[in-house]
Amino acid sequence: MNRKKVKYKNYKLARLLMAGVIFVSLVSSCQQKKATVLGHEELAPISIEALRKRDFTTSLKFEKELVSGEGFNAELLSFYSDSLRIYALLSKPKTEKPEGGYPLIIFGHGFHPEPKKYGISKASGKSWRPGDYYRGIPESYARRGFVVLTPDYRGHNVSDGFEFTQMGFLAHNFYTIDLLHLVAALPSLENVNLDRVYYMGHSMGGDVGLRLLLTTNKISAASLWSPVAASTWQQVLYYGKYEEEGEVINTEKIDEYMATLQDNLNGLSYEYSVEQGDPINFIRELNVPVIIHHATGDQSVPYMWSESLVARLFAHKKRFEFYTYQSGNHLLIDENRMLAFDRDISFFNKYGNLN
Repeated sequence: MNRKKVKYKNYKLARLLMAGVIFVSLVSSCQQKKATVLGHEELAPISIEALRKRDFTTSLKFEKELVSGEGFNAELLSFYSDSLRIYALLSKPKTEKPEGGYPLIIFGHGFHPEPKKYGISKASGKSWRPGDYYRGIPESYARRGFVVLTPDYRGHNVSDGFEFTQMGFLAHNFYTIDLLHLVAALPSLENVNLDRVYYMGHSMGGDVGLRLLLTTNKISAASLWSPVAASTWQQVLYYGKYEEEGEVINTEKIDEYMATLQDNLNGLSYEYSVEQGDPINFIRELNVPVIIHHATGDQSVPYMWSESLVARLFAHKKRFEFYTYQSGNHLLIDENRMLAFDRDISFFNKYGNLN
């Protein structure tokens, strides 16, 4: 598709989305009741503020050796997150350990339409984390000298907690809790440099990752590939429309898009408004350097979401680098992928633990 047409189409959609966001936000603010304890607002457990105040304690346990490859070894580890047993792929470089230990990357994968099939190879039908789609990501970082941890998220593959994957856009909040437990478990790893812990997230892993960066000071820098960096309301609107190409957006249609999210909100045992947990609302509080990669023709996650994120980073004087790629790939491939890897490594090597 012509780039100008894509941008114009996205611009028109953005104006429609913004109008919807304003409308829904007003309705939401009227409908939400503030829970109070001793006259003070109670924090919803999945809000960013609550996650900042919470203590996370767990450790990593070795499960078994996995198939290794050129330049790296692989293991399966496990840890507990809210009493749920979560598994993680550990990719270790075969290079000599640097003084102080290997730098470490936590890789947050994107949305999987069938969570139990996450990490299952289509070719063999057997579990082979992180799956065919993401195969080269942790392996490439490991070959470049980084230990890489790729957690399932709860409910993915054989990890406990499948019911959380059925919570729609609210699931992202709970996946963040899994990552926060994983970060807490890092001291139980041997031969890693805890002053050089980084995060790389793709797509939904960008949304989960931004929330992580806002709730822990253990991450030195982060890379976001095609990140979901929009409010929950914008996500609901975009993906509702995405599934119904050509349908008109009107009040009834927006109500329909919002219904499932509202059902999930109503199903919580506490009061929560999505604004409390949307990372895009807290960018002024971000203290982690971020590098962002996004293809201009990406339709799975709109390129304009990264542009909006970068504009906020700039407005709040945050440290960032932003790279665009002239393709329609949601997950960068071929030369673009290699270039993004090189840029990530250069960016990560600039930063130790600055928080």
